[in-house]
Amino acid sequence: MELFLDSSNPTEILEARSWGLLAGVTTNPSLIAAAGPQMEKTLAAVLDASPGPVFVQVIGWRDPAPMVLQARRLHSVSERIIVKLPASVAGLQALQQIKAELPQLQLAVTAIASLAQAYLAAKAGADIAAIFNGPLDQAEDTAHDLIAPIRQIYTNYGFATKILACGRYPRLFGEIAVAGADICTMRMEFMRLLYEHSFTDQRMNGFLASWRGVWGDKTWMDAP
Repeated sequence: MELFLDSSNPTEILEARSWGLLAGVTTNPSLIAAAGPQMEKTLAAVLDASPGPVFVQVIGWRDPAPMVLQARRLHSVSERIIVKLPASVAGLQALQQIKAELPQLQLAVTAIASLAQAYLAAKAGADIAAIFNGPLDQAEDTAHDLIAPIRQIYTNYGFATKILACGRYPRLFGEIAVAGADICTMRMEFMRLLYEHSFTDQRMNGFLASWRGVWGDKTWMDAP
């Protein structure tokens, strides 16, 4: 499972990248808007900071024509951009039109919140299905078991569509991995939590206290 950061902030993208495990970046209209009015500058900075693909969403969801134009435009900016189209009738119409013209372009369907939408995205030819399991968990205060049944549906019908899931907290991240998601994306505050656990801190502090009680600040580099 590849780990992506959900961000439009180059500073935090570079920090997460420095940890060595980041595969790419996801964005959405809200994240791009939060970065300020210069959307082209924001996108360029995100592309520069990301170690791999960058997901970028088209604006609108009811008319396929402007979505097709935006998809072409975004792909012309960088081959690393994966265009996200909405899980709507118009979004899937746009996806099929683009795939008929330029089958090599990577397209994702986003804001998928049901098994039916996940099936339709794959049937329409999406390369990636972006599942909104994390936001659903937070909004409704319940665990939404979407990934495993979607994986089974894709296996049943031979769909090659990858599954992108939204991570929230280490528990959900682990469940996403067990269920077989191909990509997990999460905001920086959640990604930090993956590396942390109170028991780990307790044990490491205990080890260090025992060591320093005998050798102080010496390390193995100071061994004779």
